[in-house]
Amino acid sequence: MSEVEKITGELLSKEFGLNLALDATQIQEELEARLVYLLLNEMETLLQLLYKIDVNEQKVKAVFAFGSAKDIAPELAKLIIDRMRQKAETRLKYR
Repeated sequence: MSEVEKITGELLSKEFGLNLALDATQIQEELEARLVYLLLNEMETLLQLLYKIDVNEQKVKAVFAFGSAKDIAPELAKLIIDRMRQKAETRLKYR
């Protein structure tokens, strides 16, 4: 596991309580499941998390146009993971 992946996993764990022992595919699946729950039950919490994580608002709006929670969650998970990866790369760059 690269240093970027390690930091990305730590950031995801911090924000979403994901298990760091999982591989990348399992992390994405677990994140998607949590996003579906948040979409259906705690939309305000999800929006606050997206703001806190600083996911691009235009991309989020485009994803929300997909319709159902099960369609939105995988795309939203990709955006979140990409943003966390960017944060990890920035942290490594400026260490």
